[in-house]
Amino acid sequence: MIFVMRYEMRLLDNGWAVWDTQANAPAIVEGRWQTGMAMDDADDLTDLLNTLDRLQQEANAGPSNLA
Repeated sequence: MIFVMRYEMRLLDNGWAVWDTQANAPAIVEGRWQTGMAMDDADDLTDLLNTLDRLQQEANAGPSNLA
């Protein structure tokens, strides 16, 4: 299974943002845009959201036929 990272970091005028590449907009977590962040926080959240997205994709794919 090939995984394409959905989230990336972008530097905006007001600080770092976690960008949702599918929506082409800032990521939304609990109803809030993830913008104006410190670089370390944006990096950590980007990693977390990509991990959760990968796990969701794997769960949706079902059991592997490689067993």
